[in-house]
Amino acid sequence: MSLSDTQRIEILILLGCSDKTRTQKQVWEIFNTKYPDQRISQSMVSRIENKFREFGNVTDIPKSGRKRILDDEQKLDILLDIQDNPHKPTRQLAADNDMLFNASSTQLSICQYVYSNH
Repeated sequence: MSLSDTQRIEILILLGCSDKTRTQKQVWEIFNTKYPDQRISQSMVSRIENKFREFGNVTDIPKSGRKRILDDEQKLDILLDIQDNPHKPTRQLAADNDMLFNASSTQLSICQYVYSNH
C-alpha cells in the first residue's frame, strides 16, 4: 500500500518528530482510526520516521531499472502478440516487448491465457 506524501507528513506531525510526544504505536492507532480503509502497520510508521531522519523528506526516491508495472499500451502489445502467435513462449513475449518475464506472465494470467514457460 502506498501513502500520499501528505499522509506521511501527517504521520510525522502525529509523532512530534523532534520531541517524541507520541509513540509509534500511538501514531499507528490514531492513523488507522482516521483512515480505516488505508490501514498501516507500526513498522510503516517506523520506516517513515527513519526515512525522514536519514534523508530529510518523506517522498519516494525514484528507483533505477525497468518498471515492473505494465501500462495499458504494454498490455495491449502482449495481447496482440499472443493473438498473432498463441504458442509463443512467455519468455519470448517478455523479451519482444522489453519487459520483465514476471510482468508478462502476470499479465497473461490476468487475461486467463494458457501459456507455456519455455
